[in-house]
Amino acid sequence: MAKFYYEAKRGPKELITGTVEAESQEAVVEKLNQMGYVPIRIKPADKGSFKIKLTQKAPQKRGTVSGLFKKVRAREVTILTEQLASLVKSRVPLLEAMGVLVEQTENAQLKDVLSNIRKEIRDGRTLSQSLKKYPQIFPPLYINMIESGEAGGVLEQTLSRLSEFRNREEDLRAKVTSALAYPVFIILVGIATVFILLTFVIPRMASLFGDFGQALPLPTKLLLSVSSQIKRYWYLLLALIAIAIIMFKRSGVREKEKEALDRFKLKLPLLGEFLKKTALARFCRTFGLLLGSGIPVFQAVRITIPTLDNEVFKLELEAVRKNIVSGMSLEQSIKKSTWFPRFMANMLAVGEKGGNLEEALLEVASFYEREVDKMTKILTSLLEPAIILIMGLLVGFIVFAMLLPIFQINIGMG
Repeated sequence: MAKFYYEAKRGPKELITGTVEAESQEAVVEKLNQMGYVPIRIKPADKGSFKIKLTQKAPQKRGTVSGLFKKVRAREVTILTEQLASLVKSRVPLLEAMGVLVEQTENAQLKDVLSNIRKEIRDGRTLSQSLKKYPQIFPPLYINMIESGEAGGVLEQTLSRLSEFRNREEDLRAKVTSALAYPVFIILVGIATVFILLTFVIPRMASLFGDFGQALPLPTKLLLSVSSQIKRYWYLLLALIAIAIIMFKRSGVREKEKEALDRFKLKLPLLGEFLKKTALARFCRTFGLLLGSGIPVFQAVRITIPTLDNEVFKLELEAVRKNIVSGMSLEQSIKKSTWFPRFMANMLAVGEKGGNLEEALLEVASFYEREVDKMTKILTSLLEPAIILIMGLLVGFIVFAMLLPIFQINIGMG
C-alpha cells in the first residue's frame, strides 16, 4: 500500500493535514469521507507536488434552474430535511449523504440544486453557505437554523427539529385549508349555478314573458334587468376582477393594501380571532425553535417576521425587534403591543425570568394550536349551513321571480 499526504476541511473553518496509507488516491478520498472530512488535496508521499486537486469547480447550472424554482414544493423540502436528518443521525458523512439525496430525488430541479450543493460542500464550503445560494427554495429560517447547528456541532439535532417544525407547519396549514375548502367549493358551485341561470336560462324565458301581454311584477323586472346586464357585459366584469387582482399584487402598493385588508380581517367577529390565533401559534413555534437553536432573541425575531402571513403582526414584531435592540426586554416589548394577548406576555415573562423562554414559547404555541383546532371545527360547522342558506335564498329568489308571472296569469284566468 502507498502512503499519501492529504489536506482536508473539518468543520466550516478548520483545515487539517496528515498522511494515510491506501491502495489509491480514490481510496484516500473514501477514507477521508468516512472520517467526516472534506478532501481538498491529495498527493503521493514520494512526490513533491500535488497531483490531484479536488477543488476544481464544475460550472454551476443555477441559471438553468433559477426560473424553475417554483416547481420545488415545500413538501419536497420537508421530505428532504427528514431524509438528511436520518442520514446524519446514522453517522453518514455529509458529502456522502448529499450524494444519496441526489440519487433518490425525483424532482429534476431539486436534483440539480442538490448536485450543486454537494459540489459546494466538496469544495470546502459549509451546508449553510451552500444553501444561501438558493433562497427561493430554502428560506432564511431554514438557513439560519442550519448555520446555528453547524456552529454548535449539533447539526443532527437541528435537522430533526427543523423537519418536525416543518411538519407541524404543514399540519396547521392543512387544517386551515381543509376548514375553508368545502365552504369555498359550495360558494363556487353556487356562483356557477347563478351565472348559468342569469346568462342562459332567464334570457330564454324573457321572450316567453313578452307574449303574456301584461305588466311583469317588480321582482321579475329586476331579475331580467340584472340578467341582461350580465349577459351583455360579463367580459367587462371579468376584466375588472383581473385588473383588481393585478393592482393588488403590484409592487409599491401591495403592502399598504394588504395591511389594511389584514387589519380588517382581524376585526371580523369569528374569523378575526381564528386568524389571530393562527398567527400567534406560528410566531411562538418559530420563535421558540430559533431560540432553542442558540440564535439571539433580536435575531430570532427578525428571522421570524417573514414567516408570518399577516402584515399587521409583521409590523408589530418589527417594533418589538427595535425595542429589544434599544435595550428593552422581550416581555416589555410584547406588552407594548395591543395585538399580543396578556396571557402570552405573562407566559413569556415567566419564561424569560426563569431562563426557559424556549419552553414557554413552545407551550404557548401548543395552546394556540389547540385553540385553532377548536375554532376550525366551530367555523366549519357555522360556515357550511350559512353559505348553503345564502345560496339557497339567492337561487330561490330567482326561481320565485321567474314563476311569479305564471302564477299571476293563472290567478287572473281563474
